[in-house]
Amino acid sequence: MGLVRRWVARQFTTRVIVLMPVAIAINIVLGYTVQTVLKLPIYVDSIGTILVGVLAGPLAGAATGILSNLIWQYTPVLNASNIGPFAITAGVIGFLAGIWGYLGVFRSRPAGGLELAAPAGVAVAVIAVLAARMYTIPQYTDPNVGGYPGWVYGAIVGIGILAAVAVVAFIYLRRDAAGAWVAVAGALTGVVAAIVSAPIAAVVYEGVTGSGTDLIVASLRQGGADVYNASLGQGLFSDPIDKTITCFVVFVILSGVSPRFLARFPLGDRLVALDGGSSGSAHDN
Repeated sequence: MGLVRRWVARQFTTRVIVLMPVAIAINIVLGYTVQTVLKLPIYVDSIGTILVGVLAGPLAGAATGILSNLIWQYTPVLNASNIGPFAITAGVIGFLAGIWGYLGVFRSRPAGGLELAAPAGVAVAVIAVLAARMYTIPQYTDPNVGGYPGWVYGAIVGIGILAAVAVVAFIYLRRDAAGAWVAVAGALTGVVAAIVSAPIAAVVYEGVTGSGTDLIVASLRQGGADVYNASLGQGLFSDPIDKTITCFVVFVILSGVSPRFLARFPLGDRLVALDGGSSGSAHDN
């Protein structure tokens, strides 16, 4: 029990506790703008959650995600009557971010030349696998046309190509092999988030959550999918894209912070570039 208590306590240092309200505010402001104001088919409401998880650990990340949704739900001026139940998903996202932090996924890995070819290939392969999976899941079938609606083909191919080009460009322009592992972490986080969210959206809201993703759910419902499969199909379409974008944003933020400052967070020593030194202690308060 002593080891467990110390593990928990290390994740909630003074710096982490100070960072959490800032991260929660980032989640709410960006999420509200993208989902409620702009009605885009993504979320962008977990940048703060993943940031805290990567810097501090799974429990701190989960707490940030859960609190973000609950505070968002009960803030009157935001009128968010449908975000609270997804605190479960937000908690899972934060917990996974903490695992990626422990594994050093977000550590910068400077490289050049042929050294960048392998991670670029891994990133493209991950995107291709996700696109292929989306291309064949039954949630996108339309019994009225005996197969997949035309928009599915175009959307998946277009998004896949754009994502591959963006990730490869990121890796080569920054000359950083970590881009591949960040893409993998984002994609996996998105798939898990979609699976966790689908029953919540289907049972609590019958697939209609008031965000831009409702358009995808409506399209799948018109194609013959029941409410659960439409919610899952929407999640598998939106979440991997959203979480991959979010993970890259977090990676860019972290790469712009000094190693000395990063090293003062619980998992800071796992974020310092392999060729960079750190003069701080990972467990300082």
